[in-house]
Amino acid sequence: MSTRTKYFRGREPSLTAFEIFCKSHDLDQSEVLNELLGRFLKENADQTTLDAYPKAKTAFSQLFDKAALATAKSELERVLDIIERNQDKKQLFQPDLLKALRLVEPIYVKTRDPELRSLLQKAEGYFT
Repeated sequence: MSTRTKYFRGREPSLTAFEIFCKSHDLDQSEVLNELLGRFLKENADQTTLDAYPKAKTAFSQLFDKAALATAKSELERVLDIIERNQDKKQLFQPDLLKALRLVEPIYVKTRDPELRSLLQKAEGYFT
């Protein structure tokens, strides 16, 4: 099992009480903290996380990610196809393109999919 050192700030008087308790009971502070961290992670593993933090990958989350990517590609392709077929009315379809881009943006940021990047570059041409 590998280890690494992590420094953190503790609040007084709890930190001093923890040190005294460990010394008086001949306990290794690192072992106690590792046990507490392990217990904390186990007890809280089912809680949802904020979107800004990475989530544990499961078979279902990978399936949902693939479905979201396919949906984003499909929607952007659909709107771009409509605009290409109606070049004279492309201003009319820009709100649809904007909606599609709002759908695509978080998925692209998460996946950096090259096909989606290509579609985004194509869409960029309609805003210049």
